[in-house]
Formats: sequence, structure tokens, C-alpha cells
Amino acid sequence: MLAIQTNPQSAALAIDVGFGYTKAVSLAGGKVIFPSVVAPAGSPDAFDRLDKSDTGYRVRIKKGIDGPVEEWLVGELALKEGREVQYFQDWEKHSHPAHDAVLLAAAALTWNWPRAGGGITGISNPALVVGLPVDVWRDELQREGLKKHLEGLIAEVSVNGNGPVRVTFSRVYIYPQAAGAFLTVPDLPESGIVALVDVGQKTTDSAAIEIVNGRQRLVKTMCFSINKGMAALVEAVREEFRRQTGAPLPPQQAWETVKSGSLWYRGKEIDMAPAINKARAEIARAIADQVLAGWGERADFVRKVYLAGGGVLDLPALQNMFPAAAVLPDPQWANALGFLKVARGLAG
Repeated sequence: MLAIQTNPQSAALAIDVGFGYTKAVSLAGGKVIFPSVVAPAGSPDAFDRLDKSDTGYRVRIKKGIDGPVEEWLVGELALKEGREVQYFQDWEKHSHPAHDAVLLAAAALTWNWPRAGGGITGISNPALVVGLPVDVWRDELQREGLKKHLEGLIAEVSVNGNGPVRVTFSRVYIYPQAAGAFLTVPDLPESGIVALVDVGQKTTDSAAIEIVNGRQRLVKTMCFSINKGMAALVEAVREEFRRQTGAPLPPQQAWETVKSGSLWYRGKEIDMAPAINKARAEIARAIADQVLAGWGERADFVRKVYLAGGGVLDLPALQNMFPAAAVLPDPQWANALGFLKVARGLAG
């Protein structure tokens, strides 16, 4: 268990609810990552008692005072055992039941909350920072809608049979993706235009600053989202599988195939590596072309490009498609760690 938090100055939590993965990190030292996937949980049976694996989470949630109790399989457990697997599809993620399930699970796993009904005092509810794709963040209705939803979120949450805790947030701040990752850049140059490209599951976000005499200015025309990300690689694998077999390939199986390069179907191993490598190159090129086109005439005058997001690990060719590009340390965690810096300021 995490140490009890009694100092409001350090009460801060950042959660990056992505279309692919949910990442959470807190100033209490908690850190967790899992696929942004849920499935309704049935009643535990004998096989659940036999299964001692550490895969995924079984989450029980009760919102408000008299709200219904929901029980979900979350993350890898949903992928492996869920019968009605649910993914994020819409831009208004918080309107999907899966959003609160993954967010509350991540919160419960990374903070030492008061026990539900325990009346424990001296434990600070943390400030929360979450992100939105740049273009969605620009939409005030969506930004404020998410903020209002999270500010009103009060729930009792139990993970893997542990005692329920009471989750609520003292303050909520919504930050643009990519801009969050920018806060983790370790070696900004002293001058010039510097850009960051954040490749996610469904979108790729761009942010840029211009540094003059040590002062930073946001280059708004270079801050935008494009609707291309790692989901395109999954779709390419599914299309190739259908071409070879005539059968559909479930999304979760497609993700596993991206990692392994092959899969077994009706007793026969199907080599998907050539199709995966071809799709990687095509998707990287499409992302680079759209981002560079969005930068317009400024593209040739960018001094440094930083690459972030879990997608850059699957698209190594991207580094050669942008001028003076470098992959950030822990690129999949860049937004969450940047959000935590914002959260630290809120907590202060």
C-alpha cells in the first residue's frame, strides 16, 4: 500500500486516459499502465480462484450515494477473459462507461484513498490532471464538459477484492496532449522553433514553441491533431488476415499479432511480419506527411523535433522523417509525467 498522504502540498495525480492505454502516476509514488479496455464482469467462479496470475484488474464501482454497483474486468483481464469487450471510439470519451472504469481503477491503484465509510481524516484528496487531443482540447464544450464530469465524480472503488476506497478529486485541470509531453523534454535548445509529435492510438498530436532569448512562445499554428495513429496498424493487420483467411480477426488478437509477428489459425501458423512491416512504413510516412503539411512553411525552420507517445516505439521510421528528431525517454509516459508536473503546481 502507498504511504498515507497528509501533506496537501504533494496531493497530486495525473491520469492519461488514451485510446490505447491508460497511464497514471502520482506524487505519492504510484504508477500504473494498462490497456484502455473493459468488459462487464460476471460472478467469480472456480477458475478465478485457481488463476493466480497478475493480469489485469477486477474493479467494483459504486458512484454517488445510491448509485448502482458496476463490476468490470479492466485492462489485460478484459482482453483475455472479457466476452463483451469495450473500447473507446468517440471523442467524448467521458460519455462512455469504459472511461470512468479505467480512470477510477487507475486512481485507486496509484493513491492511498480513505476507506469508504471509514471516516478517516488527514488524507488529502489529490488534484487531478488529465489530457485531451489538441484539437478536442480547443473545443470549450468538450474541455469543460470533461472537467465538470470529473469534478462531480465521487465513487467507492474496490480493485481485485480489496476493501472499497472513496475516490474524489480536490481540483481538476484539463491539459492538451503533446503540450504535456513537452514538459518532460530534458534538453531544449537555447533558441529556435522546437516541435513535439505525440503518436497515440487514434490520433497524433503536434505542439511547438519558439524560443527567443531564453523565453518560450507557443506557436499556435503548429499545434493540432491528425486522425492517424496506431489503430491504423491494427486495422492493417486485420485486413491482411481477412485477405489470407477470409475470416475476421478480433482487435485484441490483432494487437497480439502486431507484437508477435504471427499467429496460429486452425492449426496453421500465419506469418504476418511482412504485412506488419509494410504497414508500419506506410503509417509512419502518412503521419509525417500530414504533420509536416500542417506545419507549412515553418517545417523547414524547425530546429529540433521530439517524438513521444507509445506509437513511436512501433514506428521507428518516424525518427528519419523529421528534421533532427529524437525520441523522448519513456515516450509512452511523456504525457502522464508532464501532466504530473502540472498537477504538482495545482497542489501547491
